[in-house]
Amino acid sequence: MIDRPMNKFGFKAMTLILRIHDLFRPTHKVLSEVDMIKPGVHVLDYGCGPGNYTIAAAELVGPSGKVYAVDIHPLAILKVQNKDDKKGLGNVKTILTDCNTKLPHSSVDVILLFYVLHDFKYPDAIIKELNRVLKPMGVLSVIDHKFDNYKVVSIIGHASRNLNLRRTGAEEEDY
Repeated sequence: MIDRPMNKFGFKAMTLILRIHDLFRPTHKVLSEVDMIKPGVHVLDYGCGPGNYTIAAAELVGPSGKVYAVDIHPLAILKVQNKDDKKGLGNVKTILTDCNTKLPHSSVDVILLFYVLHDFKYPDAIIKELNRVLKPMGVLSVIDHKFDNYKVVSIIGHASRNLNLRRTGAEEEDY
């Protein structure tokens, strides 16, 4: 559902850019803003790229948690597997796909959709899949450097029109 995976050079260039980005905004700091990432939870890093957030999340959820690293690019999957092996975490499962995660319904506590939304050719199908695997009180956390908040909300809102999504917390008070 992404236009197509980038070539090897493009992937390596993206990996270098993300390393530089992480110097200014460390992954653990970003993930600390997602309240629900804690020991024992299941996290889905959709569009995981080289796995910077995957590995950080795996450290945070610990051995009782699980992190699913999903990407369309075989090099991304290989990079994540190598990082997981090097760190000896053992709680990361990689999934090569452009949409269907094959995860059970309502099996994920937190979904990270970081820096990939702008790449989706058909976001509706991907949002539907993410909604399918997200637990009823789960969290979808989105960061996209190419879209402002309004555009992100618009894309998610459009995709979710046909889904049975619910509002929680403070949002309920506004409606």
